[in-house]
Amino acid sequence: MIAMALARRPSIFIADEITTALDVTIQAQILHLMREIRDKIDASTLIITHDLSVAAEVADRIAVMYGGNVAEIASTRELFENPMHPYTRMLLKAIPNISRPVERLESIPGTVPEMINPPTGCRFHPRCKFAKKVCASEVPRLKEVRENHEVACHLY
Repeated sequence: MIAMALARRPSIFIADEITTALDVTIQAQILHLMREIRDKIDASTLIITHDLSVAAEVADRIAVMYGGNVAEIASTRELFENPMHPYTRMLLKAIPNISRPVERLESIPGTVPEMINPPTGCRFHPRCKFAKKVCASEVPRLKEVRENHEVACHLY
């Protein structure tokens, strides 16, 4: 399927959960192949994934989404080194780190919002330990808080 999608040399290649359900070896091969072909045909790639390790492996920039809204956009390095949105911070804390083993990984309390009737304001506010009154009523706008680093959060 990847070969068919790239055969016509598109200017953008959109891959939705392209490595889901693949073992780690095959996943690495697919990601390597995608980078190789992308560079050869000079195409932009939009990868949609729930796996931050996949995003870290192939992305120059990452947009973290929650409840259908963009929460944060930054370069891959900046996002992993300096996450700013509370959801991004919590996501990264939930990733196991073999250099700093912990007894128990952190989890994000609460439940994922219903998309038929989403929360008002910031969709993450019911689960956010930093939520303020404004978070429940106003949708935060995406704003640049550092060079090329945008966050949709009332904390900034």
